[in-house]
Amino acid sequence: MLKNKRIEIFCGTGGVGKTTISTSRALHLAKQGRNTLLITIDPAKRLKQVLGIDEEEQGHVVPVSKDSFSIPENVKLDALLLDPSSTLERIVGEKLENDILRTLARPHGGLNEIMAVLEVQHHFNSRVYDTIVLDTPPGQHFIDFLEASRKIKQFFDKTFAEIFNVIDDRNKTKKFLTKIVASGVDKLLTYLEKVTGKTFVAEFTQAIRILYGSRNTFIDGLKLEDELINPELTNWFLVTSADQVKGQEANHLFESSSKFNQSDNYIIINKSWSEFIKNWEPQNNNQVALKENFTHQLKQIKDNISNYNIQTIEFPEVFENQPSLQVEKLLETWEKI
Repeated sequence: MLKNKRIEIFCGTGGVGKTTISTSRALHLAKQGRNTLLITIDPAKRLKQVLGIDEEEQGHVVPVSKDSFSIPENVKLDALLLDPSSTLERIVGEKLENDILRTLARPHGGLNEIMAVLEVQHHFNSRVYDTIVLDTPPGQHFIDFLEASRKIKQFFDKTFAEIFNVIDDRNKTKKFLTKIVASGVDKLLTYLEKVTGKTFVAEFTQAIRILYGSRNTFIDGLKLEDELINPELTNWFLVTSADQVKGQEANHLFESSSKFNQSDNYIIINKSWSEFIKNWEPQNNNQVALKENFTHQLKQIKDNISNYNIQTIEFPEVFENQPSLQVEKLLETWEKI
């Protein structure tokens, strides 16, 4: 039986229906009476349509309309479409005026995955929600999310931080200046000033100072790695589809994230034709060949999955054009699990 946890992560390659599946899971949990927050790192128009979220609300926690899904009034159901700049402004406590930080905080500017880690940890610490459902970006971007804690460790390494403290104050601190010149960092800055101008170097050192001033929040985000591999806290759902190519991509993704594997991992085969194929009586040779092909593809995916000792959940193909109707159909499967 599927246990409800404080964090539920949905990952997968592009085009497998991961966002719709994770949205339906958040709605299902809320229908069960659990206060739920859905965070999506890679906001899609489809999710905005399903949840009724406006573009300008990106980066803010907003309540989801419960009327269409029979969710109890006393239950919180919120969504957050991640916006790295909004997260960073909350962390540093000020509007981003620094050009370098503004660039880094743009979508795909380099801070997306780190900001996602900090958002999840922030809401986990708040204990406002019984469950946080995380819709991760596809493919390699998901691996980048998992490795964000390593990036935080590298950035806030003690020696690195001390160097930049000195750089920021290099004209005032003679004692450390000698150390820096010996290491070549001062020469590097002098070179940068010649090439880019003093304005860039000033912006650069200011950006470092701002980030390092919020180091406690960043370092707190390191806890998430341990929480993600704790089977008492986290459910993992790897979403794929009943397609041989997608199945191979899912295998690669699973292997790449193997250090996070734990006992409550699930693979969701979305758009599965199992029930249809099982009950289908072909009327001619072409249909017989088609049934055999479908059966073989699904068997291959399941055989590959069996190598990982992972639990399988199948969601049938949904023949609905409207995202809201697709979610309603997916809810029916969650209710059976």
